[in-house]
Amino acid sequence: MKGQSISVFILSLLLPWSSVFSQFPGDGTRANGSKPTLDGFAEVSWEASYAQVRDKFLSLAANPQSDEKIEVVHEDKEKSLLVRRNGIMYLYRFYSTPKLVLDSRPKDKQARPERPAANPDEDEHIEPGKLFSVGVSFRYLPGKDVQNKLENKYGKPKKETLDDKKIGGAVIWELTDEREAPPKGGFVVQWKEAYKKQPFTRRVDYFSSKVKAQIEKEYKEFFSAEEIKTLRDLIP
Repeated sequence: MKGQSISVFILSLLLPWSSVFSQFPGDGTRANGSKPTLDGFAEVSWEASYAQVRDKFLSLAANPQSDEKIEVVHEDKEKSLLVRRNGIMYLYRFYSTPKLVLDSRPKDKQARPERPAANPDEDEHIEPGKLFSVGVSFRYLPGKDVQNKLENKYGKPKKETLDDKKIGGAVIWELTDEREAPPKGGFVVQWKEAYKKQPFTRRVDYFSSKVKAQIEKEYKEFFSAEEIKTLRDLIP
């Protein structure tokens, strides 16, 4: 998980605002009385494998009957997939438990996937990547307009943090089922930044709550994994 970050965000697009909003996640209104959750992004569920998501978009891109314009722009196997869909950029991010963390765990308590032998320096991970986040990038749009679209879909945000000038910051929606541990669902972060001295948005991120909790736990494991593994090897 060295250097792995969920803050890799791409490009802004030169599209008319009406075109952007027609594709922007959050269009539509919630069913009355319903409490929204976030079990994935659009038609892709959280924890879908890298291969599943990649194959889906390659299939859509090659479908002559589809009226969508879809292109897989960049691939980082088992880690990220950048897709241009109808002029908007979507960065699908994937997570797998670092090999060092798996190696530090007791042998009888971990289910290790069967994978072909590979160069140990080639990759720090041995498990297939699973979807934990999607970042959406587009041209600058008024922050309030984007927030209204998201509120139509998800209701009022849980938190809004702004800088001293009340322009830049983040708006956060938590869309989870707290009856499960870790909670099922996810959360949405709308980023606001100063543009022409007004709050504008060009990026919105969606995250899985369950995988986020797993990453936080394994992040702590990672920094003690080398010592734990060494001690276990010294004292079988």
